[in-house]
Amino acid sequence: MGKKKKDRILLSVVFLLPAYIFLFFAFLIPGIWNMLLSFQEWDGFNEKEFVFLENYKKAFSDALFLRSLRNSVGIAVLTMIGATLLGLLLAMMIYRLGKKEGAFYRLIIFMPSMIPVSIIGLLFTFVFNSDMGLLNQLLRLMGLENFATAWLENASTVLPSIIFVGTWRLLGMPMMLCFVALLEVPSALLEAGKIDGATYRQQMMYILLPLIKPTIGLSMLFVLLNAFKTYDLVYVLTKGGPGNISMTVPIYMQKTAFTYSKFGYSSTMGVLMAAMVIFIVWITKRAMKGESYEF
Repeated sequence: MGKKKKDRILLSVVFLLPAYIFLFFAFLIPGIWNMLLSFQEWDGFNEKEFVFLENYKKAFSDALFLRSLRNSVGIAVLTMIGATLLGLLLAMMIYRLGKKEGAFYRLIIFMPSMIPVSIIGLLFTFVFNSDMGLLNQLLRLMGLENFATAWLENASTVLPSIIFVGTWRLLGMPMMLCFVALLEVPSALLEAGKIDGATYRQQMMYILLPLIKPTIGLSMLFVLLNAFKTYDLVYVLTKGGPGNISMTVPIYMQKTAFTYSKFGYSSTMGVLMAAMVIFIVWITKRAMKGESYEF
């Protein structure tokens, strides 16, 4: 191995070392400790008691945990589908615009991704307010007062409302990624399609979408991982209510650990949630695996 190659490898190690140290102390050690704690019973003060799989048996027989897990997965998956499809559609539309108009619309659509989640939650508590909310006022103004309801207090509308907010917040990322991928597609391919008589819809279906499929898959993973972080948005909007209708795993974990002092059981829920996230991410990657093209 030449001296230059050794120096290059050493320099790479030096630059990567801070990131590896951060990952080791911020993710690996807490993850291992949490997994070990999931096999124990601990109230945060007394000695830990090893209970083996009792916490896992309890989790699979806990109706509230199963509902929370179902809500978390449902919110994440539906948000991913909605944000990716809308982001892709908007990217296709902006792709047809001029540079100035496209830059303006990209900024407007991407802005919600830059706003803190707590602020978005507070904003939509006013939008969905049953008495003075913007949405109900707009429905009454349009003569659709029969559709006005307590969006965040009604069991049939609370989860769709949360999914709507999550989709609106996250669609900017897939829009931007897909738009950049579209710019990388050689214009000669589209010109060839035009010569063959293809409409823009046909170009989109048979030329653009297959070529940017890996980017669409990457966008779905970005949205999915962000959508699973439902604690802050759901807590600000509903705190898991009404009742426990919109309870998600992060909120249930927090209540179990810091309200009921059951840290072992809370860790068990965290491990099961992490396993579910890994499984869904793996399924998504397999489903959206695309071919690589060289232009």
